[in-house]
Amino acid sequence: MRFHDRNTGLFIDDSSIKITTGTATDESLRATLSKCILSASGWRGVMAASGDEEDSKADVIEEHLLIAAAAAVAFIDYLGKENPRLIIGCDARPTGRLLSAAVRRAMIAKGAIIDDIFISSAPEIMAASHHYDGFFYISASHNPVGHNGYKFGTDGGVYPKEVMDKIIPPFRSSVEKDGAAAELRALIDSTSEDELKAVLRHHNFAKFISLLRYKSFVMKTARADSAFTLPFGIAIDFNGSARAASIDKTFLRSHGASIWTLGAEPGQIEHAIVPEGENLEHVRKALETIHAKNPDFILGYMPDNDGDRGNFVYTGKNGKAHLMSAQTVFALVTLIELSHDAFRGKKKIAIAVNGPTSLLIDEIAEKLGAEVFRSDIGEANVVSLADKLRAEGYTCRVCGEGSNGGNITYPARVRDPMNSLMTFAKIWSIDGLYQFIMEKLGKKADEKPSIYSIVSALPKYITTSAFSSDAVMHIKSTDYNKLKAEYEDILQYEGNGRMPEAFSRWEVRQYEGSEEDIGIGTEHRAPDSTGGLKVQFYDSNNKAAGYLWLSKSRTEPVIRTMVDIRGNDKKLHDALLSWQREMVKRADDRVLNS
Repeated sequence: MRFHDRNTGLFIDDSSIKITTGTATDESLRATLSKCILSASGWRGVMAASGDEEDSKADVIEEHLLIAAAAAVAFIDYLGKENPRLIIGCDARPTGRLLSAAVRRAMIAKGAIIDDIFISSAPEIMAASHHYDGFFYISASHNPVGHNGYKFGTDGGVYPKEVMDKIIPPFRSSVEKDGAAAELRALIDSTSEDELKAVLRHHNFAKFISLLRYKSFVMKTARADSAFTLPFGIAIDFNGSARAASIDKTFLRSHGASIWTLGAEPGQIEHAIVPEGENLEHVRKALETIHAKNPDFILGYMPDNDGDRGNFVYTGKNGKAHLMSAQTVFALVTLIELSHDAFRGKKKIAIAVNGPTSLLIDEIAEKLGAEVFRSDIGEANVVSLADKLRAEGYTCRVCGEGSNGGNITYPARVRDPMNSLMTFAKIWSIDGLYQFIMEKLGKKADEKPSIYSIVSALPKYITTSAFSSDAVMHIKSTDYNKLKAEYEDILQYEGNGRMPEAFSRWEVRQYEGSEEDIGIGTEHRAPDSTGGLKVQFYDSNNKAAGYLWLSKSRTEPVIRTMVDIRGNDKKLHDALLSWQREMVKRADDRVLNS
């Protein structure tokens, strides 16, 4: 029997069809797994059958179906509960349907009680997960359309590194052992058709309930009542993402916003998925066009495919629309939320961010009497750090990765453009807040609040986009610990001599999980040394003025390099980035020749 999603009309599954093909062998299964990346940020790989990361076809080889089943089993085994209640879903990538079919069947065969909400945004399924023993989400976030992967966890957030480190070894063993292909295939094929039908019949009701829970959770996170309004128009480029099947249109309209949409059919991905740079041009141009007809339209956003990250565009005084960088989105949310807490007289205010978040956040926090704490890259790391701060008595409403954009606003444990919008709306809905913010920035407030005036008043910083080509390096060495050691050796030899005159000293900061340590050498990092490394520069007043960043991506086979500097000296930024990339290249060569 064929089943479809009521809201989108999309085909979900056919309970009478066998999805395995019998083509996978133990050897091919191991080879396929070796191409996947397993980390706390998600288990990902190119899952389009062709192996082309830009392939938008829905075909998936059997090896990936078996690995999906093994991931589901590993999650259930870790939970350690008999008949756990789970919610499962996927983003809008073409390969998601078949991968979902494998996970659905494996979970049913393992005795799990599941609600399957099919295409759903990451914030939606994570908000709903508070009512279950856990969630399993099929997504590759911002990666190209041919990629896919898995995120899972409990209580609204993905598992942190220390939990994933316990799940990955048995999962890997279950895929790499002799007889794995036959065993996993038999598990998928053993699913009761009647039980599969029951889950699929229940889908539309489960989806309806998850959307209600998500709307309620967004309001709870915003600390808003039902009268809260969004008094402006919003242009949205869904780009075929999972958010097109989520609450955005109905929720925003119900709170007073006018909506204009692009790419609103889930799965119809028209351009690159990362909501950065030229990919935001589609919504920027749309906003400019509609603003000329209706000046109430002042904001626009584009989410990535799973809908947790959303970057924005906004209109200026002349009606021209501008892109808002990922770091600026996070800075704007930080400014408004920290100001709101300070405005209400809160004490011991803090924010948790990752290592490569711009130092702009530190300057904002200083103006508001707040403290900044940093973790390694990875959503789970900043969430874990924020939890620790709250346990220590801090008011910590916001955490996040400014390098990736978006914000995680407590009690949410995942980024969400809905939460960003609700934060932006506070400058209109809370009397005196806009004026308070402009005063703290040392600028005169306009007669009416505007996003443009606040963004224009932010201290100036230049930061390498995490998704620019300059931020990505393909290296040849595979020993990241040795690479760091060689990099540090080069830095110590030439750091003072090549440090720009604008800076007076530098220090190395190292990150592992939710911890930050200052110093050079292996004693300042974990044995496996998976975390990021930052060279932080200080001015003559001993105030942090810039940094160089180095980290190994957890979701792609690349090294990421970034530079952040106070001010608007683009030549200085480019010179530092060139030096950073040169040191990484030399370190890579040293490791290969050692």
